[in-house]
Amino acid sequence: MRVSATGLTALLATPVLVLATSCGGGSDSGGDGKATPSADRSARSTEAASRLERAALAQGDLKGYRITTRKAGNWASGQPKAREATCQPLADSTGDKPSPGAKETVRRGVNSLKTPYKGITAGLSTYGTAGAKSFMRDLRTAVAACSGGFATTLSGQTVSYSEVRSRQTERAGDDILAYRMTALSQGTKIPLNFVVVRSGPTIAFFAGVDLKRFTDFPPSRPVIDKQLEKLSKTKG
Repeated sequence: MRVSATGLTALLATPVLVLATSCGGGSDSGGDGKATPSADRSARSTEAASRLERAALAQGDLKGYRITTRKAGNWASGQPKAREATCQPLADSTGDKPSPGAKETVRRGVNSLKTPYKGITAGLSTYGTAGAKSFMRDLRTAVAACSGGFATTLSGQTVSYSEVRSRQTERAGDDILAYRMTALSQGTKIPLNFVVVRSGPTIAFFAGVDLKRFTDFPPSRPVIDKQLEKLSKTKG
């Protein structure tokens, strides 16, 4: 039995996907890609906004894409717990923030207007420089150590992951890691693709998923490049 996109939100304890809400409603903007005033309010740059909020993607940054800040109410929240301690960095990557060490995290949902069911989560998190380097090192170690699969639990939900593999990607930032893993829910395999970039003490985190056909969908490079460009131009 295949899982519907609506059912997926209730079945998978993977908050990393919560912002890709364009399948069957839940959007923050109209079909023309223009955000409504209420939807884009938290994404707008203000004097009081933190550097991360000002650096995060906002509606209008990417032509042909919709940017949303709203989290679907039926997604789980928190940090999943891996059964194997070595795999905890991978479990954290499916949580509300990429690791407990993040000082601040902001996230955006990014959907192409042509294929709105393919969602990308674009996130920024601040660490100290040493903490950001450690984060990348631990995540890279977990990808290699947990290639045979692992399981997580959150709020009573158990999710199994398999086919954990690193992927080739273009260089960016001070360090970059791309990897893929497959979630299993109700007999359906859902590929999840991640790209993580370190820029000094900041981690830029991207996750892609096809919420309709459950096909392989790596985060789009234009989205990654635009977020990194905006981050580099935003001063503290």
